[in-house]
Amino acid sequence: MAPSITLLTLAGLALAVYALVVEANAANPDFKALCDLTIPVLDLDASCSKTLSSPEGHMLSFFNVVSVDSPIYLNPPNALLGVIYYLCVLLLPSRSPLVKFITTISLLTTIFLFSVLYKKKEVCLLCLSNHVVNLSLFYRIMIASPSRKTKSS
Repeated sequence: MAPSITLLTLAGLALAVYALVVEANAANPDFKALCDLTIPVLDLDASCSKTLSSPEGHMLSFFNVVSVDSPIYLNPPNALLGVIYYLCVLLLPSRSPLVKFITTISLLTTIFLFSVLYKKKEVCLLCLSNHVVNLSLFYRIMIASPSRKTKSS
């Protein structure tokens, strides 16, 4: 059985909140994020701290909508936008036009951010987990949602 929209949303919310914690502590040398892994056998360095602190971690300034030096309320981290998205999905009816619209925006953002990871050859397990949640939510809300039944006479 596929996970429910609520379960997926709670998982996404937890991941986004943890991403905020990681980003806020990325510059602290004493902080070790659970998602910062080195796997020598695979010659793999998976650093979510590095990825979340990159310019793409603040999409509004990355696309020059606002200045990099803008206050957080004008240039929020992507993780904060994710928290807001998941709260909207959690609190609003999943079939509402607003939820369908922001779910589509979330899918487009997910595709863009995944392509950035791919091009930079970076591995961010926290990011990839969020991408899976976002894709699953898009599927559950936009594709697998039951259509409205017509009234029979």
